[in-house]
Amino acid sequence: MTDEEKSLAQAMYELRVRAGEVFVFDEQARPSSGHGATGSVVLNKNKNKNKNKNKNKNKNKNKNKAAGDIEIGQLAFGLSPYRELKRLHDAKNRAVETDELAGYYLWQGLGLPMPPGPDQTRDEIANLLAKQDQVDERRNRREEIERQDTLDLSDFTRPLCIENVAGFEATESLFSTILQLCEYVGLQYKDMYGRTRPSMIDPTLRPMLPVPPHSSYPSNHAFQCTSLALVFERFFPQHPATEELHRVAARLAENREWAGLHYESDTAAGKLLAERFLPFLVDACTELMREAQSEWN
Repeated sequence: MTDEEKSLAQAMYELRVRAGEVFVFDEQARPSSGHGATGSVVLNKNKNKNKNKNKNKNKNKNKNKAAGDIEIGQLAFGLSPYRELKRLHDAKNRAVETDELAGYYLWQGLGLPMPPGPDQTRDEIANLLAKQDQVDERRNRREEIERQDTLDLSDFTRPLCIENVAGFEATESLFSTILQLCEYVGLQYKDMYGRTRPSMIDPTLRPMLPVPPHSSYPSNHAFQCTSLALVFERFFPQHPATEELHRVAARLAENREWAGLHYESDTAAGKLLAERFLPFLVDACTELMREAQSEWN
């Protein structure tokens, strides 16, 4: 198996684990990170059977989508974005052998600044504690923060006036694909920098949500949502809601700070990563962007 095939297998494995389609019966079977070999997995057939039953039930209820059309709106039909992942792992995205990133993909070395040191970290924690003391503001944001934790697409479809409207399956699938691809890429950067969550440094911080098990820097929510707004702006720059999508992305990223989960510099790094990753993301999503754009003509 080539390195490219191993990386793609790793990506597909992680997506399937998050979707609950597989479980590991032995920790030694779990694929290693980076370009390591993939291990064996066991399909949970009963879970898949129930999941498929529920998925079909929900699909039939879901605003009369064009059932059976797999190429348009992959994510609307519960499929992983295999096509876009494959393009992301295309050989053209590999660093040349003489480059310092040899053996990696170019999008794995986009040059984020190092996380702040102890002094700035203390200042950032002080800012988080100040937010925590604003009890009324936190209470006002709570419902929004809890909904946004799962990156519900309604925050992005509502400004476009396509929430619960049929005929925009490819647009919704594009948004879902962006969120999944950026989650995959962002987790690699988190592992790279390994920054400790603020509440683990200062126990007087009381996060509003369970603290995620992965590292803090960069903020994946900031990365994912900024990427979504940037891609929509790229394929439909004149749309009046483009500015609102950027506002929603900024608000969502800021809410992660109000929740006590991220430093301000995590948010800034997530936005910077979105800007630098954009060319790779647009290339990976070219076909789906074209399909989405046709829905707006």
